[in-house]
Amino acid sequence: MEIFASWTGPDFLVFYAVMLVTCVFLGLWIPANLRDSGRKGSVQDLEEVAVLSGGQERHTDAILADLFTRGGLVDAGKGKLRVGRTGFDAGDAERAVLAKVGDFKLSEARKSLDTHAKRVEARLIRRGLMLDAGERRKLGFLSILPYLALLVIGLYRQQAGAEAGEPTGFLVALMTVTAVFAAMRFFKTNPRTVTGNELLREIEDQGSRMKRAPQANEAGYAVAIFGTGVLVGTPWEPVHAARQAGSGDAGYSGDGGDGDGGGGCGGGCGGCGG
Repeated sequence: MEIFASWTGPDFLVFYAVMLVTCVFLGLWIPANLRDSGRKGSVQDLEEVAVLSGGQERHTDAILADLFTRGGLVDAGKGKLRVGRTGFDAGDAERAVLAKVGDFKLSEARKSLDTHAKRVEARLIRRGLMLDAGERRKLGFLSILPYLALLVIGLYRQQAGAEAGEPTGFLVALMTVTAVFAAMRFFKTNPRTVTGNELLREIEDQGSRMKRAPQANEAGYAVAIFGTGVLVGTPWEPVHAARQAGSGDAGYSGDGGDGDGGGGCGGGCGGCGG
């Protein structure tokens, strides 16, 4: 790598900046094209739609939204919720929330639903719609290899420049940006397979109307697909307020082509997709 040590500082900075842009494109191309294809399948209920779309965070949001529209939860103020009426038909995950006493935050609800979300994710992995933990790590590592190679080159040039008494502040700043981009790419890897991405796009396309104007009986599915933002301006906005007070849900990143959708899931999924 002696060639890099012989370059002038400005020349190397231009080279590094161009390579950083290249790394960004490669970091998107690799997971989009090297992920496992998976198997064709469908999702059967609100919980599976939510986990496929946004993982555990979205699962919690969807359960809370569904309960809120049915009166099972009420607004407790300050971004908190409280159990309202009970006694209606509810699944295991919903009953776990309805068992809570007093006002609670989103994070507390998520703890109660953690086991349920993991079970749903395991089903989707077995069905070939999501990657398992090992496959995600492998894909994440492959995605950041270009960044790591660039960091090695940058570190070599920075040390050579420092030994020669050259200022290296701009290079260090670019290397810091590179490390941040690499971390974001690794930790925000889309966990779906190719067929999982295709199914989610199909669901999102079908549910485009719910994104604009969800009805009470489909608010839970709308949140499962699109997040709590669809509740803004509706009577169920306190669920979105709880999300905002709890944390900024980013869900899963969309490097493989996240879809939109779900009108076919409208008041009860009943087997969305192929």
